[in-house]
Amino acid sequence: MKRILILALSFFCIICAGCAKVNFDLIITSDGAVFRKWQFLGTTPFTQEIENIKINNEKLFPDLKIKTVAEGEMHGYEFSLYYPDIESFAQAKSEHYAITVGKNKGISRHKSWFFDEYDFDFFIKGSQANVPVGATVNQAMFSEVVYDNTIRLPYPAESHNADTVLEGGKALKWDLAPVLLYGGEKHMNVRFKIWHKDKLFMTAAIELLLLAATIFFFIKARAEEFENIGKDFRFKRNVFAGLFIALGIISAYLILMPVTFTEADIISVARN
Repeated sequence: MKRILILALSFFCIICAGCAKVNFDLIITSDGAVFRKWQFLGTTPFTQEIENIKINNEKLFPDLKIKTVAEGEMHGYEFSLYYPDIESFAQAKSEHYAITVGKNKGISRHKSWFFDEYDFDFFIKGSQANVPVGATVNQAMFSEVVYDNTIRLPYPAESHNADTVLEGGKALKWDLAPVLLYGGEKHMNVRFKIWHKDKLFMTAAIELLLLAATIFFFIKARAEEFENIGKDFRFKRNVFAGLFIALGIISAYLILMPVTFTEADIISVARN
């Protein structure tokens, strides 16, 4: 696992020269699938270094997909991995998204009827000792350095500490360049829900049926001339009305009740 971090640090020379761009993207879909993408781009003097990164990534991730990318004078590669669900992503190799013991909790999941709520607690640490000997990081260099981590969600986040918020809270970006250039630590925190649309629709359908039954027996009770039959209709009306109200209250409680995560909810693995 340390090899992933070493790759990032070996690319630090390029970053300090202001001739490179590094992006990490985590894309979560509405059905819980995960696309993990990251890019390394640099100018011509660093072509060999980028090729070495490509070779090492291929060794680390057998299922890795690679495509060439270009931006102005910079050229490089975009790497991507697919995970069918957040659980499998949480168990996968990742220096950016795994647990650092005593620092972060990685990925936690709380299951409920209408949604699964996730808590992402990621951590990165930089050190000025990572700066190559003789490299000087000044403000001019810093202004050209790009080292971002972005998380894209299917729904707006419940909470987060992102540096930049886009798409109404569905795209969150953290600027990691200062940590790598000047040292220090940075946490990336976000909470969000993956809604179970099938259960939402099913519950809504049951509510509509209960409401329809309540209205039906209400009308029948008012129109009925015989007291004993009318009493039976009123009883059925009250039963369905009670079920309608009870299901509505329970549904509102399950949706609105704040989630508290515990140690048992953690599904990530620790860094090796």
